[in-house]
Amino acid sequence: MSTQEASEFLQPFRAYFDREVAQKAAKPLSNGCEIEIRIRKGSAEPEIFVFTKIAGRNQFLEKTAADPQVIFTLTPAAAHAILNDPSDDIGTIGIAISKLIISTDPESRISVKLHAGILTFFSMGYFGVITAGGSRFAGYLASRGLSGIASIKAALQKLRNSN
Repeated sequence: MSTQEASEFLQPFRAYFDREVAQKAAKPLSNGCEIEIRIRKGSAEPEIFVFTKIAGRNQFLEKTAADPQVIFTLTPAAAHAILNDPSDDIGTIGIAISKLIISTDPESRISVKLHAGILTFFSMGYFGVITAGGSRFAGYLASRGLSGIASIKAALQKLRNSN
């Protein structure tokens, strides 16, 4: 993307991550965490952003992450599905995003690649984001076979070794 071409996703995702529900969901994350978000339109180079926390506040920046713990690759349809979700419930949002991750539709699927180990996920607060989803999200995960730490660890290992 040229410097003169404005991203259609930068400002909407900044507003999305600035919402109270997003601040609450990301509260457990450590300052300096880095989640790279790539939005790929067909075979073109993806737009690349980083979600991080600075001084306890969510930040969404147009740049490549220096050391991402997670990389999400979204289609424009997946990005719009997230941005257009009006929910203010962390569990409901978590379920909606999870459904995009497991979707078989290549136009709306989110690809996830982990670049950190289980200890980093614990120490940087990522598991706190999962628990912030409450019983609704926990129930959804359990219905997908992710009901204990061992199954979650196995799923994370699978994501780390995928792609």
